[in-house]
Amino acid sequence: MTDSDDIALPDVLSRLVQETVAASGLQGVARNELTRELHAHLEDALAKGVDPDELARRFGDPRQTGRAISRARNAHGIEREHRRGGMERIWRTVRHGAHSLGKTPAFTWSVILLIGLGVGSVTTIFTLVDHVLLRPLPYAMQDRLFQVEGKHGTQDFIEIEQLDGVELLAAVPDIGNANLTGIERPKRLRRAQISRDFFALFDARPAFGRLLDSDDFRTGEGVVLSYGTWQRLFGADPDVIGRSIQIDGFATTVLGVLDASFVLPEALVGNTVDIWRPIDPAAWTPPARDNFFLRITGRLREGSTLAALSTEADALADRRARDFPDRYVNREGEVRALPVVRLHEATVGGVRKGLGLLFGAVTLLLLIACANVALLFVARGQARTREMAVRRALGARTASLAGQLFAESLMVAVAGAALGLLLASVGLRAALTLSPDVLPRLASVTIDGRVLSFAITVALVTAILFGLLPALRLARADVAAALQSARGSTGGHTANRVRAALVVAEVSLSLVLVTQAASLLRSFVLLHREELGFRTEDVWTLPLTLKRGPGVDWVQHTERIRASLAETPGVLAATYGYSMPLEYTGGARCCWHNHPSFDGIEHDASVVMHPVDADYFDLLEIRVVAGAPWSRNEQDMQPRPALLSEGLASAAFGSASAALGHEMRLADMDFRIVGAVGDNRHFGHDQIHGPAVYLPITAVTAGPATMAVQVDRAGPDLAARLSEAVWRVEPDLPVPVVRSLEEWAGVATARRRFESLLFTAFGVVALVLMAGGLCGALLHAVGQRRRELGIRLALGETSARLEARVLSQGLRIAAVGCVSGIAGAWIFGRLLQSRLFGTHANDPTTIAAALAVLLSVAILSSWLPARRAARTDPMEVLRAE
Repeated sequence: MTDSDDIALPDVLSRLVQETVAASGLQGVARNELTRELHAHLEDALAKGVDPDELARRFGDPRQTGRAISRARNAHGIEREHRRGGMERIWRTVRHGAHSLGKTPAFTWSVILLIGLGVGSVTTIFTLVDHVLLRPLPYAMQDRLFQVEGKHGTQDFIEIEQLDGVELLAAVPDIGNANLTGIERPKRLRRAQISRDFFALFDARPAFGRLLDSDDFRTGEGVVLSYGTWQRLFGADPDVIGRSIQIDGFATTVLGVLDASFVLPEALVGNTVDIWRPIDPAAWTPPARDNFFLRITGRLREGSTLAALSTEADALADRRARDFPDRYVNREGEVRALPVVRLHEATVGGVRKGLGLLFGAVTLLLLIACANVALLFVARGQARTREMAVRRALGARTASLAGQLFAESLMVAVAGAALGLLLASVGLRAALTLSPDVLPRLASVTIDGRVLSFAITVALVTAILFGLLPALRLARADVAAALQSARGSTGGHTANRVRAALVVAEVSLSLVLVTQAASLLRSFVLLHREELGFRTEDVWTLPLTLKRGPGVDWVQHTERIRASLAETPGVLAATYGYSMPLEYTGGARCCWHNHPSFDGIEHDASVVMHPVDADYFDLLEIRVVAGAPWSRNEQDMQPRPALLSEGLASAAFGSASAALGHEMRLADMDFRIVGAVGDNRHFGHDQIHGPAVYLPITAVTAGPATMAVQVDRAGPDLAARLSEAVWRVEPDLPVPVVRSLEEWAGVATARRRFESLLFTAFGVVALVLMAGGLCGALLHAVGQRRRELGIRLALGETSARLEARVLSQGLRIAAVGCVSGIAGAWIFGRLLQSRLFGTHANDPTTIAAALAVLLSVAILSSWLPARRAARTDPMEVLRAE
């Protein structure tokens, strides 16, 4: 057929073409292209001599129509795609799909946005899960690396090293602080002391100089710098090798700089180490059984298994318990075990459940987005029923139609993946900002090729599974049935049931997310309302690492610093202690534990000992429930004064007041109980402190010190003023951080805040998606039932009753989804329980609140379609029919 042909279509066929084009929803170029194609096919059939009435009648019989049109096409050379090259056919398919999508912008952008939102959210969490949990550790033979959980003595290390399954073993004490002096401003560094084979175990290489060797471990001298410290503090000067530097007031030689590629084994040393030193040889002589301070890791011997090594370790633990019961058997008769786990598990095991819950939640969100994508494709497919039926009636093959649908799905999938990656990049930065210290291995988290492949795969699966497959049903549908259905006004019952099922699924999944978000949000609110038992407002802290060693008067140094801080303008009071509240949180503990004896009788409880200054209780406003704190003049009396926590006093003496005046022996020192203070949340909002004893700071001779000051106002120069006050009396003492107790409180709740914010965001997005899905499904149903609604109104049904009918339809769908969603919320809630504080995941009040929110959103979502139905003009509808 050429443009010069002037064969005109009879009216019946012209109307058929017009109805089909109108039902396609296309506009502009795409609409004109479809019109020309249909005209060409029908004119070719007429040119063949097919009677117009017969041709129109044959549209009800796909077999006759298909044969007739195929003969006409073959006779007149209409099968143009077979005469064109493969690339030209592909290009035409892509161009037609682009035109089709471009002329339905609301549908196209909605699908792209939904896919992008789903892909972006799930990719953000997958990136964290992948880098933190799934990827192997970056060490050679990492599958053979293990850690012995807990802390152990030097003799334990020697015995574990001799086990048959051990090839290499290394130990690290707790990471400590060290002062770098002899520079313009002293710096506090994070120091790791390591045993001989540590660097060999983790494949460490020097960038400059050398690492620690056997002589260094015999003398305990020498230091290796991390690559970042070498750059930051020494200007990347290669001549630093061999230079003498001052660490904690003692000269030591820089032996080398670690290569920049070295990755810290965070399960042993955390995520920051500035300098590496050999363990002090004195710690190994003689090998100790009463000082458990080493974290031990190693590598399995080739051919050995973790299970076999665990069996050896259990036998060693039992043997130690028999030979040294006073060291390795506790008061309850439990043997001090040697649990062996893979180093990877020791690194990520603590966050596995939390990230797993987040990934599960974001997967639910993705499914909600997928359900919306399916709703849009089903609605669009139903609107294109006539177009697809006529194409098939005119001889188009199922493969050709499927190719066009696939091209459309592929285009929206690629666009959705691009948007998703953009959202994932923004979301990942936000997640890392919200949670800088909660997750291990964060330094390696980035969007790389593996994450990119995941995002594209999710987008393709979403578009094809939830977009293409529903549309392919149209391409394979029976032509006569499809044409007959397309001429109706109510739409297919199957499509309506599919839409209702998809909305029910959205409501169910949304309820699960909203319930869990409500539980976490309520938990976070309750956590913040928890009484800490001490003052946080206008209190600022300065953790310091003081000089120690022979000839150093530790108390005198701390007193000079306290007095200098107290004299600083704007400071109302100053005090200090081994630690301040909230400085150690998340299960970490400061100070040390011991068993006290009261009046010569040993108490069962192990207590936390807090060495503090005399002004500690007044400045922090810790409630005194009996007696009174000691004064500065009384702290060196013999026996020294001490205060008990209220819980310990009640457990030991029946009440706080009954404890006053009693003698106590603790850590080989004698004390007299002069008071009791209220229990508090020293180690975090969600941490029960347990039995505690507060003793004068002068009872100890050395240790850490954290200063605390109360200020009348915290100006922008406060940190500088406080640092200068320290340097006035201790010019070589680093002041690494000046932080308010309120900021410490924020750090203490970082993990819970991180999880509650993410779940709340997921819940809000789920509600929005659910509202859009329900509203869209009802709007489509109202459009399909327009004739029925017009007839009802013409027969006298009121607009209010019609509005209520549509509104009740939406609520019925939401109610069915809520019923199934409650079961899902209960199951998911059991997994979430360990992340909550002060509430239960399946608390009826929380579930009721989530139901109320979800049903309110459902009512609002149903109201717009209901109003549209009520405003139907029956005369306009009937005239159109």
